[in-house]
Amino acid sequence: MSLFFFFLFVILSTAQPSIGWAVDFSFEKHWKFPISPQGPPPKNFSDLESSLDPDDCGTCHETQYEDWQTSRHRKSMGPGVAGQLHPPWVNNPFACTNCHTPLAEQSSKKMSPEGRLTKNSDYLPELRSKGLICAGCHVRRHIRYGPKPLSGKVDDPPHNSFVEVENFGNSEFCKPCHQFGPGDNRINGKLLQNTYEEWKKSPYFKKGVHCADCHMPERRHLWQGIHSPEMVKKGVKIETTRDGADVSLKITNSGVGHNFPTYVTPKIVVRASVFDKNGTEVPQSVEEKFIGWNIPINLSKELYDTRIPPGKSLSGKFKIKPIATGGKFRIIIRVFPDDFYTRFFKALLGNPPKGIDVIKIKEAYNETQKSNYILFEKYWDLK
Repeated sequence: MSLFFFFLFVILSTAQPSIGWAVDFSFEKHWKFPISPQGPPPKNFSDLESSLDPDDCGTCHETQYEDWQTSRHRKSMGPGVAGQLHPPWVNNPFACTNCHTPLAEQSSKKMSPEGRLTKNSDYLPELRSKGLICAGCHVRRHIRYGPKPLSGKVDDPPHNSFVEVENFGNSEFCKPCHQFGPGDNRINGKLLQNTYEEWKKSPYFKKGVHCADCHMPERRHLWQGIHSPEMVKKGVKIETTRDGADVSLKITNSGVGHNFPTYVTPKIVVRASVFDKNGTEVPQSVEEKFIGWNIPINLSKELYDTRIPPGKSLSGKFKIKPIATGGKFRIIIRVFPDDFYTRFFKALLGNPPKGIDVIKIKEAYNETQKSNYILFEKYWDLK
């Protein structure tokens, strides 16, 4: 071997990958749980480059950091999850933390080869409460991974640049945390989390429209979904017609790439009622219909499943009851993004199991009660 090729071999075998390098990358390896510790950083890294804290990432990636701060990913280790991760209520925290706080550095415990929980010497407590952080998706062994840059080449890039991964933002990337496996919990034969497969059965899959195209437009790190009124309004079409005392309502899943809603957590309530001339709702006139997948908190059975698949519609009719004159008839659609959790946390507080952090669960319960919003509202005058 010539001296030139010897030094080239040494350089290639010790340098970190950067843009343009061919690397052995797969989503399966990237999301192998639990994610291994990052290990010691390269010697040329500054303290800022070595950090896994999203606050430090935000020093340079300001827009992404500001978006993430408002996102559900930032709240993935909120009080509702954190309040439950204690034995004997939860004996295997990794069933939750693999997605909610995926880095090894975010767990105080690790699993020994014998299958026992032991102290994790790589634990960084300051990362625990920050949920799904930047490094959870983008960093493995201190190597940064991401999609092709939208801007031009950066001279002298930090953290030894990054590995450009083809299709980094496609739906396969989201699958590990948004799709349960064949052996996971089912209700009435349906997987509790089936979003990826719902997307694959939708027209969006055939068109090549991926999760990030809707939930991360222009690569914004907002991940808006059922909690966002603006996002939901973009995804559904609501039509009403009146014929005398009959009012028809049609809700179409016109822009959601999976069932609306996809999970058991939300409930959409359609409420029709008469208001008298003083603006008071007449109780006898109230009629409600529900959209969602409703199951008891013990996951024992399916009460109803009225979710709307992509491109499909749900229709209903309401009769204006001749109870009041001179008032109005109203249809209001209200979204309760956290309905299941509201019921679940209320039950835990009513009879707290051993291992539950009651203070955190109460905080989570109060949060879920504030998340509902009005999606649609329309009035008709009564003669």
